[in-house]
Amino acid sequence: MPSGARRGVCVAPGFGTSNRSGCRRRRQRRSITGTRKPTYGAATRLARIVHGLHQRPGGWSFDAIRAELDISERTLLRYVRACREELVDERERCLVEVVRRGNRRILRLAGQPAALEAEGNLFELLYLYFALTVFQFLEGTVIKESVDGLWKRILENLPRPLRLRLADFQLKFYAVPHMMKDYSGSDEVLDAITQGLLYQTRLRLRHRGLGGEEREHEVDPYTLMMYRGGLYLIARSHRVNKTVYFAVERIAEATRLGARFSYPRGYSPQKHIEGVFGIIDGPQTAVEILIRNRETAAYLSSRRIHPTQRFRQHRDGTTTLTMTVRGTAELVPWLVGLGDYVQVLRPAALRDRVHGTLAAAARLYTRTRPGAGKRRRA
Repeated sequence: MPSGARRGVCVAPGFGTSNRSGCRRRRQRRSITGTRKPTYGAATRLARIVHGLHQRPGGWSFDAIRAELDISERTLLRYVRACREELVDERERCLVEVVRRGNRRILRLAGQPAALEAEGNLFELLYLYFALTVFQFLEGTVIKESVDGLWKRILENLPRPLRLRLADFQLKFYAVPHMMKDYSGSDEVLDAITQGLLYQTRLRLRHRGLGGEEREHEVDPYTLMMYRGGLYLIARSHRVNKTVYFAVERIAEATRLGARFSYPRGYSPQKHIEGVFGIIDGPQTAVEILIRNRETAAYLSSRRIHPTQRFRQHRDGTTTLTMTVRGTAELVPWLVGLGDYVQVLRPAALRDRVHGTLAAAARLYTRTRPGAGKRRRA
């Protein structure tokens, strides 16, 4: 039996004593032993407790009540016992109950649904709101509007105290968009893709390549994936008979077909991109990169660059980063962006590609500008 029950506290079902029988025993014991004579101050504090419970649908912790009323543990237990014995409905059921959350004891109105447990839900809603900020880059699309509508409906159905506490969430939590793609004109495409995913029906896509050429694909849509501020559809193309990526902004048209499909056995997005640096697949390659100073090493080691990453520090202040990746196409621009802070040690092919890219970029900035060599006349 919990310590609260031993001290005369009627606890909620699941904590050692049933709600109705607990109240009945308290009434019987009170008729035999009598109770402490009430005072005006005690009545006032009991009223404050009841009022406080109505303001806190998720409950009020014992510690918070004691601090609010400036009373001892023993006095609070006596008040709780009085509430349990006197506050009952027409069927002799207690109107307040004590529940436990870890080591904390919470007093609350009986019968409150779990959805109204404010303290726990506040943090759950915090995480949900923060997750929804990921969709900020979809401004102007049906998905962003649906996300905003979902959050609005959640707020409307919350108790007023919790709703007031969530009023300024947009000021407290924000995701900074970085070079997000523009999907404001892709509503019809996104709608067709979403329906194809939800109902597992085949799609016909008209997709533009980077060079502007268009190809038609009949696909089984597997996954809509967000990557670096963009949306990509992982789908099996019946045109090329393999699973490929389609950049959503380059899908000119998407039509939902009637044929249904089933996911391949063992398919998962995680397995599909496992080991890939980014999303462009390629041969498995062991990569070794020299990080030339401690500041860059600290910057990179604080991030999850790749699941296989390993950092090895050296006495001269440099650090070696090793990883085994599937495909190096997206490694090249990443390494180029780090400039002379890093140096590719192996493989030689990757080292040559980075060298060629940097050399070509350097030539753009070493050429003499037209007229730069001419002297200006006085």
